[in-house]
Amino acid sequence: MSSASSAAATTTTKIYGVSQPISLAQPTPKDLSLTCSLLQELKSVGSFEAKEETTKRIQVLQFLNATVKKWIQGISSARLPNGKFFEAGGQVVSFGSYRLGVHSSGGDIDSVVIAPRQVSRTDFFTSLKDILIRNPNVKNLNAVEKAFVPIMTFEFAGVDVDLLFARLDLAVIPDKIDLTDDNLLKNMDQESVRSLNGVRVAEKLLQLVPNRESFCMTLRAIKVWAKSHGVYSNAMGFFGGITWALLVARTCQLYPNASPSRLVQKVFYVFSTWNYPSPIVLCMPTRERADMLTLDNLCWGRNHADRFHLMPIITPAFPEQNSTHNVSRSTMEVIKKEMADALVICNDIFDGKCDWKFLFEEVNFYSQYKHFVVMKLDAKKEETENSYGGFLESRFRQLIGAFERNRGIKMAHLNPKKCQPTSKAQSLWFIGLEFDDVVKNMDLTREIDNFKWNLNVQAKQIAGFEEVELDISYAKRSQLIKYMPPAELKKGRFFVAKGSAEDNKENAGGLKRKCDNPMSSVVSKKQC
Repeated sequence: MSSASSAAATTTTKIYGVSQPISLAQPTPKDLSLTCSLLQELKSVGSFEAKEETTKRIQVLQFLNATVKKWIQGISSARLPNGKFFEAGGQVVSFGSYRLGVHSSGGDIDSVVIAPRQVSRTDFFTSLKDILIRNPNVKNLNAVEKAFVPIMTFEFAGVDVDLLFARLDLAVIPDKIDLTDDNLLKNMDQESVRSLNGVRVAEKLLQLVPNRESFCMTLRAIKVWAKSHGVYSNAMGFFGGITWALLVARTCQLYPNASPSRLVQKVFYVFSTWNYPSPIVLCMPTRERADMLTLDNLCWGRNHADRFHLMPIITPAFPEQNSTHNVSRSTMEVIKKEMADALVICNDIFDGKCDWKFLFEEVNFYSQYKHFVVMKLDAKKEETENSYGGFLESRFRQLIGAFERNRGIKMAHLNPKKCQPTSKAQSLWFIGLEFDDVVKNMDLTREIDNFKWNLNVQAKQIAGFEEVELDISYAKRSQLIKYMPPAELKKGRFFVAKGSAEDNKENAGGLKRKCDNPMSSVVSKKQC
């Protein structure tokens, strides 16, 4: 091809995101075959829900939408001079996994009430809450009004719902309102901006991917992998759902014509070798807006503290935020290691040495470390355990940070999986520790005592938490049998350290491998 024709081809290439795509290659027959087998594996692990469950979700959202419209109209009629003579509107809008089309069976619905200015957040937590409580289909309603993002959670007809509230500076909320319009954020309170952010990010993200179907299937696979490998939890310092969605979306931009099987491989290829802390973005950030200085200051990169973020992955909607500000030195190393190992497995899958089941298989956490910190929660009541457990998980990062500041600790790896060995009112969490080679004796008393003291100070402000007992202690791997049944301690594929005799013999990726049927990843198109 001549230089002139090459230049012409470059100018006609559509750019998704902030750079040229890495490859425009179309899927090969092998790519399509492996996509079929990937789909079958995702179905077998329950990544898709039954049609009946989907229908029920739609019915729940329809009920909530109708209830909210009626509630808003009632408030508007009472408070506005001519409130009875116009439709105030209002609606319930979904976001998160459900809006992105990647929710699995049993997952909750993230949603937000979009209300006009005559309806307040106090109304949301009083009159709307009362309406919901009186409905016989609503169970386990819990309202957290003082949270960073105020929320009501409840179960409606067997479906878990997380409901937020956003108040716009409008007297009427039209049915076809464009919530991605930045001008809607004018005169909004901070809580409403944060509540609306999930919707705006989801809508913007879907606009920025070249192929939604490929994006959705790839994200389903990445979520299954992340959960089974213990790297799915924003609260505990790993990547949350929106972060994994952003990584998949960026990969789709770089390989716009690739099949989902190839995109899964490329997610691990691109981001296991990424030059962190260089930020990952889907689109150019918003220019400074003089009309919204308060929100403009919230944009990532405008504050000095942002430069200390380890793995910045930036949301695409104004005000752009870093979705990984909770990542610590230890969780960063765990995430990078897991992605590097996953890339090796994906390469083996494409070489016919392995199948997708091996990628999604859980790796045994307890086999990776010789030393552990065990946190045992006894809340007496199941309801208290649920609320205190969430409170505790959101603060584990403080303890991990304290361990990381101890020069004798090379790694403090928190397992985000909560264990309940005896009753639903008791829970266990484990932190795997790797000590520096020169350390002979390690005393963690100060770090643990300081964490428990700070925890108690914060917990005293919350009613019901005074009955909770939290025990934090050190244990060797051989002592874990006191806390967990043998079957749980042996679950999953055991980790094999690099350089061991078994490692050199069986694998090059740091994991013990076994494929009963190396060609089981090949599935005919008729099975799709």
